[in-house]
Amino acid sequence: MAVLEVCISSDNLAQMTANIESVYQAGAQRIELCSVMAQDGLTPELDAVVLARKAFKDRRGLMVMIRPRAGDFHYDESDICLMLRQIKQVADAGADGVVLGALNKSNSAIAISTMKRLMSLCQRLNLEVGFHRAFDAVTDRKLALGQLIKLKIDRVLTSGTKWGDSTSALSGIRTLVNIITLAQQHIEVVIAGSVNPLNARTIFDNVIQLNAKLSFHSYSSVLTNGEINQDTVKALLKID
Repeated sequence: MAVLEVCISSDNLAQMTANIESVYQAGAQRIELCSVMAQDGLTPELDAVVLARKAFKDRRGLMVMIRPRAGDFHYDESDICLMLRQIKQVADAGADGVVLGALNKSNSAIAISTMKRLMSLCQRLNLEVGFHRAFDAVTDRKLALGQLIKLKIDRVLTSGTKWGDSTSALSGIRTLVNIITLAQQHIEVVIAGSVNPLNARTIFDNVIQLNAKLSFHSYSSVLTNGEINQDTVKALLKID
């Protein structure tokens, strides 16, 4: 069965709690908790993380977005210090891992020195780490993937399309195949971008033979009027 990560908005705490409980009951293995999804996801408030931990019970899979502001992924020292504080805070609140990313302003490559600082703290706190879709904004995906593997990042989130494109992961299938081939068993590739049961089936059929660590990430496709549609979550989980 497919490994599924569901993105959950924290902006309405009552709705967030109900959605997490619904996702938990449906059997999703992970959630990614974010605020302000209209700006592609920012770090949620701590009270949301605490409530999310309770709603996701003892399942190890509560991933929390660490993104201090909207816009690009080029962070100055004040941004980095804030990210370090946020990582410590969400760990104390019960997160199992974080999702983050940083790029160099000069060339949109992985900001190695910044990532080393963030990773050092995450490793001390025993947090899983995913690199978010800043990966789709890099200029050289092959180089970036190798760097993330060396940094011992657990997962990388990608649609195989350029960051900012409104197309689905199905449109990026050729690039996804290349990324997954390079990743092998070294790093898990989390396939994102308007993932639904229909296109996930097609994507899975194209990549299953590549013998890699894979999972799907879905947000809007599993929602109906802001509420989790358990049937859609279950359909995604049945893909094999």
